[in-house]
Amino acid sequence: MFALVLMFSAGTTAFSFDAPELEKKVIIVLAMDNGDDQEILTTIYTTLMSAEKVAKVLNVELIAESEVNDDVFVFSLKSEDQKALSMKMFDEEGYELAANRILKLESGNNYNALNVKSLDEGTYKFQLTDEDGAEKTQTVTINRAQ
Repeated sequence: MFALVLMFSAGTTAFSFDAPELEKKVIIVLAMDNGDDQEILTTIYTTLMSAEKVAKVLNVELIAESEVNDDVFVFSLKSEDQKALSMKMFDEEGYELAANRILKLESGNNYNALNVKSLDEGTYKFQLTDEDGAEKTQTVTINRAQ
C-alpha cells in the first residue's frame, strides 16, 4: 500500500509519503515563492513514485554462494507461485551483460546454473525481476585463482 498526501497553504507545500512495506514515513515541506511551483511539484511526485517502485522486493528466496571459483554459477530459487523472471547480470561499472534470459519458476525449489566462463574475474550484480517490477539482487564474485 502506498499513500501520498499533498497539503497546500500560504506558499507552503507539505508532502507525506507513507510506504508501510518500507516501515518509513517521509515528510517534505517546501516554501514556494516563485513561478516554478508546478515544475517542483512534478519533480517531487516523480521522485516519490520512483521510490515506490524501488521498494518492491521480489518474493523469491535466492540461495547461492557469493563467490564462484569455476566456470558455473549455481543457484536455487524457491517460490510459492509459478512465475517468469527476467535474469540479468551487471559488471562492476553497472553495464548490463549478455547473460540475460527468462527463468520459468515452478512452485517449490528451482535449481539453475549459469555459464560464466566468458566473464572475467571480478564482482558482478545478479538481478532477478518479475513482471510487476519487483526485484531481488545478489553480488557475485568470480575468483578462479585458487
